[in-house]
Amino acid sequence: MRSFSWRLMGKDVKFERPLIVGILNLTPDSFYANSRNTTPKAALERAKNLVNDGADMLDLGAESTRPGSALIDEAEEGRRLFPALEMVRKAFPDLLLSIDTRRANIAEKALAMGGNVINDVSALSDARMASVAAKSGAGFILMHSKKELASGRNEDISTTEVEAFLKEKTAELLKAGLPVDCIVWDPGLGFGKTMEANWRLTEELDKLNAPGGRIMFGASRKRFTRPDPSMPESESNSGLPGTIRANRIAIRKGAFLLRVHDVKEARSLLTEGESYAS
Repeated sequence: MRSFSWRLMGKDVKFERPLIVGILNLTPDSFYANSRNTTPKAALERAKNLVNDGADMLDLGAESTRPGSALIDEAEEGRRLFPALEMVRKAFPDLLLSIDTRRANIAEKALAMGGNVINDVSALSDARMASVAAKSGAGFILMHSKKELASGRNEDISTTEVEAFLKEKTAELLKAGLPVDCIVWDPGLGFGKTMEANWRLTEELDKLNAPGGRIMFGASRKRFTRPDPSMPESESNSGLPGTIRANRIAIRKGAFLLRVHDVKEARSLLTEGESYAS
């Protein structure tokens, strides 16, 4: 069994299986309607359900980046995020919490309120983000996203291109002083990539030379997992079977974190005999 180590706030945390990251959306417009939580109370109830289903970590995001969504300002992001974060942290004092944000100010305050990890889907678009991460020693999830967020324009991105981009951004974090053991790579499935590129990246996940082999895999219910990608998520066009298929591949290929809406289904894969290659 392959083991991993992740440095979080100055401490080395070791794992011998993929961590299940439950998605906690604090938005009215995320692409998967069943994941939306528009009040702190609703977010807390959702958090409890995710933890009861077996989530090892929660990823709190207050701004939707689905194709066509309208990006919000910093004040609105904070209004959505901070009350929910406070309630979730109080309910789960020891649970790992990541903050899905592109803004350094939001990340800085969220870490002070008990967050452990920054999940930056914009790949350091905020010039202060690297220094905030380095000062805190937080875990840092660095995602490939060359296109403008929510643009909906897709390209046939190769695994080699993704790796080169993430290496370049990793160098920025290291220059700012963040230890390499804090950094996780995310290939950014569904962000500016064709259907074919998303599935190829999934199959070639083990070709990404991420620091310490730390890769977060986030395919959950994204367009390319649906039977008809041109149509919205629905009961008859569910992305869940495709997500399960993708997660099975990702586990075999060495994914360290699985970011999912459906925690029970992801945890069940870990009892099917799926494991890291030794």
